[in-house]
Amino acid sequence: MSIDLKLDLVFARVTAEQIDEYVHTEVLYYPIGAVSGMQMPQLTIGTWLETAWRLKVLAAMLSAEQQAAVDEAHAKVQRVRSRVPELYKQKARREFKSRLDTWTWYLDELLAREPTAIPPEGQAYATLVHVRFKLDLLNADVAQMQDQGIRLTTNDRRLHTRFVNGPFVWEPELQPHLPAGQYWWLYGHPA
Repeated sequence: MSIDLKLDLVFARVTAEQIDEYVHTEVLYYPIGAVSGMQMPQLTIGTWLETAWRLKVLAAMLSAEQQAAVDEAHAKVQRVRSRVPELYKQKARREFKSRLDTWTWYLDELLAREPTAIPPEGQAYATLVHVRFKLDLLNADVAQMQDQGIRLTTNDRRLHTRFVNGPFVWEPELQPHLPAGQYWWLYGHPA
């Protein structure tokens, strides 16, 4: 499967337009709806960070015009972050906790099953592991509470006990940017 960055480019533009309003609302998962005929993910800092990361590591696939639009989106997000740093940090920490809860519930349900009862996770795991990736991005972007970091480490240990190494679960274009040592959970599946 080859990556199509159209959705990411539109999401980056929409994020730039709505980030100021987003950080000032109480809503954590900010609905965007459809834009240019594409259903957008909900706006969150983690979703922005993942989109921005993907556009950065795949910049060679972008035209000069597209790269200028991405740079402008980064600048707008940074301006809002600089203007209201506490609102931004609070939102990022709330999202980290919410996504950590989701990841924990997934692992609780998955690891409660007998290993032989676990179907090959395939696309379900590849999709849900985006939650785990956003946790890394959020943690790198805004320092998280110590107890949340401990929960993440504990969850990683739990997953590792039932993990089977295997092929990279996302698009091959991303693999060179996600080393197996650090992102081991992208190289295989739970068993």
